[in-house]
Amino acid sequence: MFISLNWLKDFVKIPSSITSEELGLRLTMYTVEIDGVEKQADKFRNIIVGKILEIKKHPNADRLQIAKIDVGKERMMDVVCGASNIEIGQMVPVAIMGAKLPNGLEINETEIRGVKSCGMICAEDELELGDDHSGIIVLEKDAKIGQNLGEFLKLNDTIFEVDNKSITNRPDLWGHYGMAREISAFLKVELKKLKVGLKCLQKITDKKINIKIEKPELCKRYMAIEMSGIEIAPSPKWMQKRLIAVGMKPINNIVDITNFVMLELGQPLHAFDKNLVDKIVVRQAKKGETIETLDKEKKELDKDILVIANSKKPLAVAGVIGGIDSGITEKTDSIIIESANFDFLTIRKASQKIGTRTESSMRFEKGFDPNLCEIAIARAVELTKQICPQAKIASDLADKKQFKKDKKIIELDLEWLNKKIGDNISEKKIVKILTSLGFKIKKDQKNILAVEIPSWRAGRDITIPEDLVEEIVRIYGYDNLELNMPMAEIKSSVIHKEQILEQKIKNILIGSPILSEVYNYSFVGEEQLAKLGIGFSNYIKLANPISNLQTMLRQNLTVNLLENIKINQAKFNEIRLFEIGSVYFSEDGDIYKDSKNRKKLPREEKILGIVLVGGKNNSLFKEMKGIVEYLAENFDLEINFKQAKNIKDWEDEKFASLIKIGKTEIGSINILKTAAAKKIGIKKEVVFAEIILKNFFSEIEKTVSKKYKPREKYPSVVRDLAFVIDVKMSYSEIREEILEFNKEIRNVELFDEFVNGKLGDNKKSLAFHIVYQAGRTLISKEVDNLQKKLVNHLRDKFKAEIRDF
Repeated sequence: MFISLNWLKDFVKIPSSITSEELGLRLTMYTVEIDGVEKQADKFRNIIVGKILEIKKHPNADRLQIAKIDVGKERMMDVVCGASNIEIGQMVPVAIMGAKLPNGLEINETEIRGVKSCGMICAEDELELGDDHSGIIVLEKDAKIGQNLGEFLKLNDTIFEVDNKSITNRPDLWGHYGMAREISAFLKVELKKLKVGLKCLQKITDKKINIKIEKPELCKRYMAIEMSGIEIAPSPKWMQKRLIAVGMKPINNIVDITNFVMLELGQPLHAFDKNLVDKIVVRQAKKGETIETLDKEKKELDKDILVIANSKKPLAVAGVIGGIDSGITEKTDSIIIESANFDFLTIRKASQKIGTRTESSMRFEKGFDPNLCEIAIARAVELTKQICPQAKIASDLADKKQFKKDKKIIELDLEWLNKKIGDNISEKKIVKILTSLGFKIKKDQKNILAVEIPSWRAGRDITIPEDLVEEIVRIYGYDNLELNMPMAEIKSSVIHKEQILEQKIKNILIGSPILSEVYNYSFVGEEQLAKLGIGFSNYIKLANPISNLQTMLRQNLTVNLLENIKINQAKFNEIRLFEIGSVYFSEDGDIYKDSKNRKKLPREEKILGIVLVGGKNNSLFKEMKGIVEYLAENFDLEINFKQAKNIKDWEDEKFASLIKIGKTEIGSINILKTAAAKKIGIKKEVVFAEIILKNFFSEIEKTVSKKYKPREKYPSVVRDLAFVIDVKMSYSEIREEILEFNKEIRNVELFDEFVNGKLGDNKKSLAFHIVYQAGRTLISKEVDNLQKKLVNHLRDKFKAEIRDF
């Protein structure tokens, strides 16, 4: 997009001390990226005024002529020309060697049909001064020979080339007035207010324009007014110069007015020939419909393309380009001016589908302010009356609105803002910056401002307090922020005991047990759990899962470890894995979500998970117990196992065991049921264990806090007892009961397990060493009595009988 400096000066006074280059730099620093700053006359460098002195026919071409041209400083040059309108004595624009035309054509000495040509006499379209290519431009007689064309045309403007990408989110900047508003803010100069408004369109006639909008959600606002007494002619020179300066070719007074208003205010307009429009219908195109556009191309339409139609056919592709059937021609004497606001996505898709991108569509794609429609149509009417004095308003102003003018207010905490910025900007300065950009400020409470967003920024641009931070900082100036190096004090990282213990556990497990560590996502899927028969109604669901197979936070490590086995079982006969990771539960944990301690995060637990598959021996379950015992021994802890009662559907109830240290339960061991393994695609036996690290660490802490205990002064008494019990009963239950029976029983050790038909059906024998110890010397009779009571107690509780063979 191109911006004219002279046009900007209509709205804002730019200090003479600021050069064009400096203004371009400031625009880049404060608002938009400026790709280039160019004096308008520079476009016509080496294009000068010449006088045709002589014309003769080309010896080798009937349609070509050779013109001898005086280009000043006693220089004459021959130019081969094919234009039919050249005459002796004409003052013409001549591109001499070294010139580069606006369309990119470079001029060099060349030979045309055997005749040397030292330049080029230019047509209107070649210099982008219009569309005419029927002949060369003939300048006024008062033109001076050798004068630079830009100087002759009084092209004293400076043009800023704006990078369109930098204003994609700023629809308010797609016109000169929006840019002037920004300049007034960062230069701290007054912005001239727009004086146009709907008052100039006061009702003159009761005549109404018949307008129908079929889908209001695709057209938030549609305004239209009829004007009669129109005489089509070239637009005034001042308007043409403005349009040419920013790369727009003049066409005629009415089309130029609509383009002028668009470039000035940012709102695209369209003018229809009233005689060709019986009614206006804003609708989606019908299947098979076509339209011939103003660029004389036939476009196929479909239901996704919004059109402006009459009672019979489409007249324009809404927001993109008009149709040739309703366009302004030399015969037009009455017009309808349209000022509308269309759905930005619909316009973007339509532009892509028909392969046409215009100045109009580029603006509609950004989604601008519907309130701008009324200012733009008023400005267009004002200019039409100015340029066509005989023009009159011939209808009531039609205004179909489908939007609300709600005030959008954002609360801005000044303390938060300065903390976010990293500097201290005063409240007075903040208010001044926001006011200069069109925001309205109301003091809500101490250090908090209620900021009302202006309509031209309230679409998708300014929506949250962080957007206001950006507005304030860019106008305040990034270079004005105090430069402070962040404090980067280097300290040794705090290592928690838990981290040290976790690392020690890892080192132990990758040692003699020869396990491999894995890291899995903390997520599981409903399908995984359903195959294992695990209910997931109390699982925490993810708001934005990375896939439909990972939709919830896990509550154990085994499910994902089983997935590891499934993936690797075809490659390895033996798989030995472990993972230390977090699991999550729906109830509240101990950590608060924020500093205000209003709500807690879900409970989180660190778990050690181990899985074994295959191996050299057939007893994986015993091997897993050995690994757990080995791990505990490394921390001077003694493990015991107890039959588990709460068995999950996917666990083998014969082997389900709890892992205990003393009376503390720290985890469990089990075998995956064959049926469950088949459901998830595992073909081998799997043993798994999970240890709750919090409980494990608490037991480790107890061993650390142990104090020296002197050896017993008195001797112990060891007795052996063998009990016949039910085969389903675990030794750990018997052992715990014996230890708890009397304080003088200090230790119990299983040394034999015996199964034989002589014992009876479903019976087994467990033999224990029982150590008796007291703070005195025990005599045999005391031990005998105590042991007799123990036997009776076990008989009553477990139906345990003394084995007598």
